[in-house]
Amino acid sequence: MKKFFKWRNEWSLGIEVMDLQHRQLAEILNKIVELYLTNGEQTDLTQRSNQLHEQLNIFYDQVKKHFYDEEDLMHKTNYSGHTDHAHEHLMLLAELKHYLREVEEKQDDINTDTLSSLKTWFISHIIESDKEFADFLHANTQDDVISIDSVSSN
Repeated sequence: MKKFFKWRNEWSLGIEVMDLQHRQLAEILNKIVELYLTNGEQTDLTQRSNQLHEQLNIFYDQVKKHFYDEEDLMHKTNYSGHTDHAHEHLMLLAELKHYLREVEEKQDDINTDTLSSLKTWFISHIIESDKEFADFLHANTQDDVISIDSVSSN
């Protein structure tokens, strides 16, 4: 089966922890889509629905952790765009929580529009806001690939 979210190298930021977490989030999205596409012949529908909700909650928790780690790195490096970026994170988490509630309240599957929206906001955030932060970090360090250990607190 073709992957819903295929990682592109041009989305890599050269920040080890962020790139790893972005790839992990992409894989969770792919699991969600795989469950969504699984038909009732292969899996009990209740079990499938429970697994889908579980993966959505895992995605939410991992996004939340990723945003926390990202904001911590911004704080440690005195990134001037930290406040705006953190606000964007809050908005994205609220949107994701809305999707989760919608799925749980309806006791229904996630739909293709929601999946496409998740994919779009995830990619947009990486290539716009995260890229801006990555450019800041690269301009202020000498490393090609930045790891947490190479970031010093100012």
